[in-house]
Amino acid sequence: MRVATNTSFGKIHMKALIEAFPSQIRQACEIGSKAKINPHSEEIKNILVIGLGGSAFGAEVVRNYIEPFCKVPYSICRDYQIPGWVSSSTLLIASSYSGNTEETLSALHQAMSRNPKVVVVSSGGRMLEIAREKGFDHIEVPGGYPPRSAAGFSIFQQIHILHKLGLIGDFQSDLEDALHVLDQFEDHEDARLIADQIHRRIPLLYSTPSTESAAIRWMQQIEENGKHIAFHSVIPEMNHNELVGWKNPEALLEDCVALMFKSKFDHVRNTIRMEISREIMGEYADSVIEVHAEGKTRLGELFYLLHLGDWVSLYLAEKNGEDPDPVKVIDFLKGELAKR
Repeated sequence: MRVATNTSFGKIHMKALIEAFPSQIRQACEIGSKAKINPHSEEIKNILVIGLGGSAFGAEVVRNYIEPFCKVPYSICRDYQIPGWVSSSTLLIASSYSGNTEETLSALHQAMSRNPKVVVVSSGGRMLEIAREKGFDHIEVPGGYPPRSAAGFSIFQQIHILHKLGLIGDFQSDLEDALHVLDQFEDHEDARLIADQIHRRIPLLYSTPSTESAAIRWMQQIEENGKHIAFHSVIPEMNHNELVGWKNPEALLEDCVALMFKSKFDHVRNTIRMEISREIMGEYADSVIEVHAEGKTRLGELFYLLHLGDWVSLYLAEKNGEDPDPVKVIDFLKGELAKR
């Protein structure tokens, strides 16, 4: 798969990147399967992924997928500072697609004095230089993508790392289901209909913990591709606070669309909570949309939702008259940070 390396991808290129997502997954798995990850000298007792944006999102998908069977706790750090519990028995995955994310570099420098097992995932930049200088295990992924469109590399390098270190078992059948879901994806009409309903409205995305990473992805893609604000919350937690707020201001709620992600892996009580919450929200929102995940496995469902959300964000950008690729406000922010 050829990928342009210019920095102005535009709508046509973003569409091509979304279409090529199944190919990216296959390429990512080929890279991950060949990667050499040395065993750690100590027993690994916890996992920390440091990363921001698309790299952190990849970790969210991995966490959603592995939580039911991973042998040790798995956490994500989106900051300059690492948690106090990081130690020599920690697996620290430093994930930065560009290799120059300043928060991730800061966290990596902090962590090195505690001697964790470090594995770097990056396409280059300072992060890869540090890995080579320090002799850290590292996986180099292809460059040239907008970071949010390189999620497949982030997700599957992490899964392969965990598998190679014996922290999770074989995932081949789950991978095959995810690829089948992506290869058979035909729900463009659903994506267009959802984009139509979101247009000129505020999308509020609701999931259970089992599909939280998909809700995060939808929010990020709607914001970055569609240049359109969005928010997400999780059931059952929102039933203990946010649900009470579904009353005022009435005029604002009338301009909101609630999207509820449904999975066969949801706890039965959360399914009931969603039904009741839908009734309450339906009294105030412009509309409530149920998004049902497809796939036989947890990983298959997640990738169906991720892919559907990517298409929704692309069609929403079209309706908003926006080029999905540029993120000028982030470029401005980085420029201002560099000055200070």
